[in-house]
Order: sequence, then structure tokens, then C-alpha cells
Amino acid sequence: MKSLDLAHFVLQNLVDQGVREFCLCAGARNSPLVLTLENSKELKLFHFFDERSAAFFALGRMARTHQPVAVVTTSGTAVSEMLSACVEANYSSIPLVLVTADRPRSYRRTGAPQTIEQVGIFGTYVDTCIDIDTIDEKLDFSLWSRQRPLHVNVCFDEPLYGGVSQSIQLRPVREPHQTTLEAPSAQRVLKNPLVIVGPLAPGWVEPVIEFLVQLGAPIYAETLSQLRGESRLEHLLLHGGEKSVEKAFQHGKAQSVLRVGGVPTLRFWRDLEGKLSQIPVSSVAVNDYRGLSRASLHFIGHQSLRRLKSEISFGFLDEIMAIDQGLRFKIQALIEKYPLAEPSWMFHLNRKVQSQNLYLGNSLPIREWDLVPSVMTKYASVFGHRGANGIDGQISSFFGFSSSNRENWCVVGDLTALYDLNALWISRQLDSVKHRLVIINNGGGMIFKNIQKSEIFLNRHQLQFQKWAEMFSWDYLKIEKPDQLLQIPDSVVLEVQPNDHQSELWWSEYQKL
Repeated sequence: MKSLDLAHFVLQNLVDQGVREFCLCAGARNSPLVLTLENSKELKLFHFFDERSAAFFALGRMARTHQPVAVVTTSGTAVSEMLSACVEANYSSIPLVLVTADRPRSYRRTGAPQTIEQVGIFGTYVDTCIDIDTIDEKLDFSLWSRQRPLHVNVCFDEPLYGGVSQSIQLRPVREPHQTTLEAPSAQRVLKNPLVIVGPLAPGWVEPVIEFLVQLGAPIYAETLSQLRGESRLEHLLLHGGEKSVEKAFQHGKAQSVLRVGGVPTLRFWRDLEGKLSQIPVSSVAVNDYRGLSRASLHFIGHQSLRRLKSEISFGFLDEIMAIDQGLRFKIQALIEKYPLAEPSWMFHLNRKVQSQNLYLGNSLPIREWDLVPSVMTKYASVFGHRGANGIDGQISSFFGFSSSNRENWCVVGDLTALYDLNALWISRQLDSVKHRLVIINNGGGMIFKNIQKSEIFLNRHQLQFQKWAEMFSWDYLKIEKPDQLLQIPDSVVLEVQPNDHQSELWWSEYQKL
């Protein structure tokens, strides 16, 4: 009973902290935790054989529910499989809970089977690691900010089995410990600012919209910002992609940058470190990550938007929107001229995803989706991992993010899909959901094509995904023309193969705009 008592003690405390969903990766050492959860019918459980998929699925669930989700693993290297998701959760301010079963403390540094140094394995990427051996020890959650991951390491001794597991009680959630992050007292005057909006945290969208309407400055809103399609911002949103941002500064119209939300993905943001380092940058975000190594003024919390003042010249907005309109028409012309090019496919897909749930899964699809002139397309919800991640666990997170009341669209590249082949496992455990998994198969990592001359960076291949879909009893369609998107099954792998020649011509002409 000792192991079951300890398991119940830990899990009851986590439930009291508001955890209602658990991703279980069952093994011998964590069996007391698994059996206790199986006996607790009011909690929602998901079952995995792969800890990495489970952890990324949990990130997607938290994006959907805005509540902490726990992943429960056995001991040994099973724990290390969650590091990538933990890193992403840290930079994206997601309260991932990592519950790891361990062997008794006396086994540490012995090399005994399935015994590794689990305490501290997640390093600076968790708020704290709670290491517990008996129910007489205190579970102290005071250091958990709920804006970063939490690690709970539970040491179980033999026997692991025997006795009857107690069920978990749903009691009123304890008030979480509040960590107050004060914004600096300094104010900044934004002179002719251009606003770049990255992913916004829960509760940020409405106050940010109100601020931006009042500010009246041009806005580059990434798709993940959730601001696209917002009618109140229509007169401010740039349609011409990041080239509109570049031109606004090249022509001397914009004089400063205001970043709101998560760190942006566009190339211009990286240039602010180097050739554009003279441009003043201010940021307002949910955490203390500035996204730049150079000096910038950084505020924490959307309430800090009130600290920002602006000086906007007469005609400033009109001049930038005129530049943007010219680029918008030229990009639209490229889409019409090369309809089977890879960026054009993003435009075709965008029309199908309108009013549905969208998950953008890695670097090139995100950049191409942000590029096409579709900023007034409204989605039911949108999500993607960009804190530290371009490729890992993306499809697993998509399944966690999906909901039963809408179509759920995921757009990823071929290498991203290959990186997460276990992901379809969980789909059978989900409610009746329409999943449309779009794989842009361009035969390798083409994001490097214009960056590196060596072929080794491209990882070229001739793989296709039909057999993978069949392995998990999914429907499959190979898409070569846009009209094939008109009628598709509910849950399907859509393999889109862009025309390589048209893609090369598209990008060649785009670079000359």
C-alpha cells in the first residue's frame, strides 16, 4: 500500500492545483500512478507508448483548454524524452506538468537498471523540481508560476503492486501562487512605429486590439497572433508580407518597432540584431524573453501597453499602406501566374480553412502562410509552436489542439511529418473529430535552399505518406491541383506536392519585387 498511498498523495495534490487531464505512458515504475488514475473516473486520461508524443500532445491540449496538463512517465530515459517539449513550454509560457516515477533515492549514482539522475534533468526549463519520497514530505507548489513547466519526481520502492488504489477527489481548486512581474517604470515614446504581433497568450487578444486601434500604426500580424481577420484592424493590417515591413524602413517611413506577444518568426526580426540594429525596439510580452540580444525596452504583461506613448507624423499610415498595397497586388499576381507553386498552395489552403481551427506546424509553412495576402481570413482558432521549435512534435501538438466542434487543419512539411510518425497513435482516443493533416511534400528541407549552397542541408528524399496513413487506418489523398480540395474525407492525410519548377520561378520573381 505504501506506493499506492504515495501515488494518491501526489496526484490528489496536483488535482487540487487544477490539473484535470493526464497523459499516461505506462510502465512498471509508474504503475502506482497509472492504477490510481485509472480508478479516478472524473479525470480525463490519454494513453501513449511514446513519452515525446505525449508531452507535445499535452502542449496542444493546454493551448485548447488553457489549463495545466500532466504527463506521467516511468523512470530512466523515458524522462529525458520530454525535454524537447519542456523547452518549448518554457519559451512559450505553457504550464506543462512532468510527473516522473523514480527508483528510491538510495539507487542514485549507482547505475542500477532504469536508474538515471532524474532530479534536475530539465534544468532551467522548469520553475522547480519537487522530489518526493514519502507522504510525510511536503509538496510545495509556491515556486510554480504557472507560466512555465513544473517537474514532480516521485520515488517508489517495492512492492509497487498490491492493495486497492484510492480514487482522486475533485475538490475546489486551491488558489495558485501568484508571481507578479513588474514592468519597468520607464516609458518609451514610439516614433512612427511599425507593430509586429507574434503569438498572443490567453486573455491578450481583446486588450491588444483595443490598444492597436487607439495607436493607429501599421501592423504586421503573424497568423499565430490570432489578429488576422479582425475587422477593427482591417485598415491597419499589412497584406504584403514581411517585404512591406522591410520597405517601410528602407524608405524611411517607419522609425521604430513595437513587438507585441511572442517572438516573431520573420527574417526582419533577426535583422534587427545586425544590419538594422540602429532601429529602436520596444516589446510587450507575457514573459521576460526579449527575443533580441541587443538593447531594447521590454515590458511584461498587456497592462504595460498603457506605458507606451506615440508620435505619429501626418500621412505616416497612408504612405506605408500605399507601399503595402503595391506589394499585395504583385504577390497576388504571382499566385495567379504560378498556381501550383508552394506559396500559392498556402493561398488555396487558406480559403478552405476559413472559420475552422488551424495549426501551422513548422518554419516554411508558417513563413509562406504569413506571406500570402490573406490577412482578413478569420479562423476559429490558430496555434503552433514557435518558442524554440521548428520541427519537433508538431503533429502530436495538433491532435492535442483539435476540437470536436470544427474542422481541424494542420499544415506541416514532409520532414516535420517524418519527425513525428508516432503522432497518429492518439487519434483513435479522441472524440469524433474532423482532422485534415496536410503534408507539403517538396522532397526535403527546402527552407535551406536559398540559404545554403550545400545539398547536405536539404535532406532530399522520395518518400510518400500513403502507407503511413494506411498503417493507422486513415484516409489518404494525393493532391496535385487545387480543385481536389473541394471534397475530402473527415480524417485524412492530404499529401500536397507543389510543382518544383513553378516554385522556383515564384521565389525568383518574388525576390525581385
